[in-house]
Formats: sequence, C-alpha cells, structure tokens
Amino acid sequence: MIISQNIKRIFSIIIAAAFISVAAIPAHAVKVQIFKAVDAEKEEPSRVLRNKAVSEAFAQALLAEAVRMIPGTLSSERAEALKWILGKNYEEYISGYKDMDIKQEDAGVTVRIDVNVNRKALRTALKKMGMFSAGGAGVQAHVAVSNEKFVLGKEAQEKQNEQIATLIALYGIQQKNDAKGNGTVVSFSVRHSSKKRWNGELASDLGKWFASGTSLEKVWRNLWERYYGVQDAQALMNPKAVLVVTGWFNPEGVREFGRKLKSWDSAVQEVQLLDVEMKPTAVSASWSLEVSDEWVLKSYLNDYLPPRGLTFNIEGLARGGN
Repeated sequence: MIISQNIKRIFSIIIAAAFISVAAIPAHAVKVQIFKAVDAEKEEPSRVLRNKAVSEAFAQALLAEAVRMIPGTLSSERAEALKWILGKNYEEYISGYKDMDIKQEDAGVTVRIDVNVNRKALRTALKKMGMFSAGGAGVQAHVAVSNEKFVLGKEAQEKQNEQIATLIALYGIQQKNDAKGNGTVVSFSVRHSSKKRWNGELASDLGKWFASGTSLEKVWRNLWERYYGVQDAQALMNPKAVLVVTGWFNPEGVREFGRKLKSWDSAVQEVQLLDVEMKPTAVSASWSLEVSDEWVLKSYLNDYLPPRGLTFNIEGLARGGN
C-alpha cells in the first residue's frame, strides 16, 4: 500500500500521557488512546469493560475537539460533566472511526482509535449547553428540585444529587440561594409530578418557559437549551472582517493556510476564500470571516505567519491590522 506523505506525517504525531493521549489529525479526526482499569470492587464481564473503554475513548475524542472549539477555558467540573454527556450520546457527534485497536489485559483495557468528529453537530450541541454564551461564563440561577411524594432512599437520593451537580456544572449554572436581586438571577425549578413524569419551569429576563418529560435530565435539557437559544439570538453577531495575507511563492501555500484558518474555530467562523492575486514578487489571498475572538485570532496569526515570511492585515475590525 502506498501511503501519502500527509498520512505518514499524521501517524508520526502522537502525544503520550499517563493513560490518555490525544492528537488532532486532518478531516476533523482525533487520534485517541485510553486505558480503562479493572475495578477491583466490581466483577464485570470482559465484554462490559471493553464496551466502557470504547465509549470512554469516543468521549475523550469529542471532549478534546470540544475544548479546542470553545472560546475560553472550561472549569474541571464542567469539562468532566461535558465528557459525561458526550460519552452518553457519542453516536450523535461522530461520523465514523478507523484503526481501532483494543488490547485487553488483566489490569484493564487499552483502546487506540481515530475518531472522525461531526464538528457541525458537536458545535450545535455545545451552543445549546451555553458553552459559547457570554464567553462560556455561565449564568446565575436559583435551582430547586423536588421529588414531591416520591421519596427516595439514601442511595437513590445520593445518585440524584450527583446527577443534579453534574447538570449544574454542564450548563454553567452558578447557583444562588434565591431568585431575588437585580433581576439577572434565573429562577429554575423541576418537580417529580407523577410516577413517570417530571415538570419544570425556567423564568428569566429573557422569557419564561415550561417543560414536561419522562426524566429530570430531559426536562433540564429542554429548558436550558431554550434559554441559551434565546440568549444566543439576542447576543450581538460576530463582527465580519476580511483577512489579507501576502508573501507566498505559489498558490499551494494559500490552500494550506486556508485549511489551517478554518481549524481556528474558537476564534473565527464562516471562513470563505475571496480571491487569490498572483503578483510578480509574491502571492496574496484574502478571506472573509466572522471573528468571535479577535485577540485569539491575532495570536494565532502572529504565531503562524511571520515565521513563514508572511504578512497579514485584518480589514473591517475596529482595531484591525497586525
């Protein structure tokens, strides 16, 4: 089999850590290696442990891609909650995988796999969790959960409390003791109204919503997705700009940089090549784009372009230029 230079270069990029390593590779793919240790307190069939290891590998790949896409930095609690929900629903965010290698030993299972991430679906899901809202800073809210007459035993109550804490972290909720104050605190409540029915209500300065579902998690997700959807709709749109880069010797460099530019989606979106100009001394090209983080974009450009003998200018921003 003839392997292209690009593929050879991909396979040479491996970032090793204690038990987890992640490396980004082209075509929105992520190379992952994880180790899932045997739980000495549980007697699980090898098949169950193997399936858990594969699910964790998918979750780790999606988390790595999500962290790269999200502006700002996630707290450790929110990152762990995000990994949990991505692991539960990973089928929705992957378009395929290849080169899966599973090795099972007495101590546990090692999984190596290249995961192709559906970045459009992943980005949509992250927006619904508020990961792009107000820089991902989250929202202040008074949260009230009631089981009403459905009293839980100690173990079940502890499990529910853990679930609530995870959902609070996932949706970036900064919990307040009450919903009073300056009007910016969201009031959110969920109650177990019947054996197989939960009802919820979310009230904020953006609107008021009600939801009903078969589980606490479904009602929670329904209400917060609607809240963040309205918040995003009311937020200012990303400023549009034109990026002009000059200094290539041939058009191939333009194509290569265009792919790199599109990968910086924590800083820019909607990247479109406008034109390529062949000058006697150099090749220049321009792209239209939406800038979500001007500082990060300029940091990327300054790190990438000058060392390659390229110059750039950003037209359309209030403080455009390099």
